[in-house]
Amino acid sequence: MARLDNGWLLSIFLVIVPNTKGYLAQQGGPPPPTRLECRIPYEEDSGVMVRSPIQCVWDPGPPSKTPSIYTLHLESADNSVQKFNGSSTNAYIPPTLVSSHSELTVWVEAKNQHGSASSPRSTFNTAKIMKSATPNITQHTLAPLEIYWESKCSKQGLSEGECKVRHRVAPGVSWAEVEEGFQGVYCLENVWNVLPYSWYEFQVRCSCLGSSLSDWSKVYKVESPGAAPVGMLDVWSDCQLSPQSAECALMWKTPPGWNAGSEILGYVVTLSRLNGTVTLVNASTVDKASDQLTCDKKLCHLMAKDVTAVNISAYTAYGATTPACLRIPLTAQYNRGALQLSMSAERLLVSWNPPTRFINNQSKYVVQYKQAGLLKTPAKGFDWIRLDRTQINATLTGQFENYTAYQVALFLVSPYGASDHISSAVGYVHQGIPPKVPSFEVVKVKANSVKVIWKPILLPQRRGVIVCYQIGLDSQRVHNLSEHQGDKDRSFRLDYLNPGQNYEVWIRAITEAGPGPKSTATFKTEGFDFNLLFVLVIFFTFIPFLLIRKYSWVIKECIGFKKVPDPSNSHVFQKLNNQINFCIPVEEPDPVLSHLEIIKYKLAGGKIGHRGSQGAIGGLMDQGELAGEGNAASREDCYSKMTDSDEDRDDRPSDYEKHFLPTAIEIMCL
Repeated sequence: MARLDNGWLLSIFLVIVPNTKGYLAQQGGPPPPTRLECRIPYEEDSGVMVRSPIQCVWDPGPPSKTPSIYTLHLESADNSVQKFNGSSTNAYIPPTLVSSHSELTVWVEAKNQHGSASSPRSTFNTAKIMKSATPNITQHTLAPLEIYWESKCSKQGLSEGECKVRHRVAPGVSWAEVEEGFQGVYCLENVWNVLPYSWYEFQVRCSCLGSSLSDWSKVYKVESPGAAPVGMLDVWSDCQLSPQSAECALMWKTPPGWNAGSEILGYVVTLSRLNGTVTLVNASTVDKASDQLTCDKKLCHLMAKDVTAVNISAYTAYGATTPACLRIPLTAQYNRGALQLSMSAERLLVSWNPPTRFINNQSKYVVQYKQAGLLKTPAKGFDWIRLDRTQINATLTGQFENYTAYQVALFLVSPYGASDHISSAVGYVHQGIPPKVPSFEVVKVKANSVKVIWKPILLPQRRGVIVCYQIGLDSQRVHNLSEHQGDKDRSFRLDYLNPGQNYEVWIRAITEAGPGPKSTATFKTEGFDFNLLFVLVIFFTFIPFLLIRKYSWVIKECIGFKKVPDPSNSHVFQKLNNQINFCIPVEEPDPVLSHLEIIKYKLAGGKIGHRGSQGAIGGLMDQGELAGEGNAASREDCYSKMTDSDEDRDDRPSDYEKHFLPTAIEIMCL
């Protein structure tokens, strides 16, 4: 059997022993704490220094499943060890147990039922860990801006060392710290440019010789002197445009104190109006009774009507700012691009594509936002920022509400104040289900169709972007209409309905969050219109009859009936025509129509033909070719006689019969 030699056993032992603490920690033992940091804080009681205990702190390491007890060990120069119970992060050594300028060694031990672990040892001199007294800033001067302080090292029996100073422009700006090297006085203007009319905050910390740095002193505030204002105001407008007028809220951001130079006393506003007049307004911030101007911490606004341009400047006791010019658009603006929006409760991200046309190098973008659909000016939540023309995105901060529409617009502003609208978009932080569609009703009910009208949901109440409107008839037919589809009064016609039937029609709006509740209306279609049916039957019955009657001669020509006698030449009808104002029966109860005879006649040139209605049979000759006929009167006389009865009849045929009745040859051809 193989055996391990001593070399292998020693290697295994060296691997196992260093991991014992980790093994114990995994089994529930405490992890070792970090090296201790100790100090003696400075404390006073009625201006007299009080001896303070030594405070030592450490990091206990990762938490353990089993609670541990922490004990601070203090080893003196004579190698005696004293123990003090502490919390998991710190412990105190009473000031009576140590003397000043003595060497101490400390460490902490963590112990539980599974084992114990100790921190590395720390050795220090008590004089070195004594914290210096906190200095006190006492006074300042404005020209130049200097602060003065006093040190308390003498109370600790120590000599004064060097101090550090830090300052900031209040409020909220980060501290600017100056390296140590000052004693009792610090001049701000020697290191930094002083901003006019601004509040500065100062703090000082010092170290006594042989001691550690003190804590920072209390904040000391100083207001810097005033000066003439610089720059221009950031002016913008929120307008409600209509064909009759344009009412605008002229808005500008109140300049920061360092930019204003001193307290702003008022604003000078020059208004150019549509009628060509110019109005000068002095809006005072001191006169609280004036209702022309409304200001808060960030914005001021002034209401104006029918204004084409405005110039605004702020004035103080030291001077005025350069006038800022803004031209007011007089017409509605239309999109020429697209905005991409991303919103959260406190942030609005806007991005866009730059315009393809030429842009002035000095032009700037303006991104504005406000709650959409509100008629009041200025709108709630109205704000804007100016950006360099090279930017294609912006981040705006604010308090944005859920289910509320925010209208974001992008403008390009020239150096002369002219604004050009690029694009607009509506965004939401979170979308909700829309409300019911208001004012839904049925109009123009017919037998087979009906027209419905409704008012669209107003933008402030939509709770989301409306994807479409749905119109349904009972539960069978559903129509999807885009938000912009339909007439101005938002109408839709439903066709292919049954006459005299009851229907229920409904409408609802749909957003990305889902469909809203339905608005319903009921109606009954009209019955079938029998008057219309009667008119149609009469129309389609008599139109063919009238056409046949009007074009009967064409039909007769087509079927061969080319010669029709004129009944007005009959003796029977002549007798009837002579009975005027009396209803006298006809003497001849059963009139006999003339019988037909065929008469030959000679044509001009010796030709023989048969008498017809318009000319010779087979030749269709003209009337002028008839032999023996000189004029129209003779012809009328020839046609005036016609035998209608047996008594009047002789063997000779009348001229009427010769002219109009068919010949024997024609009869034979039938």
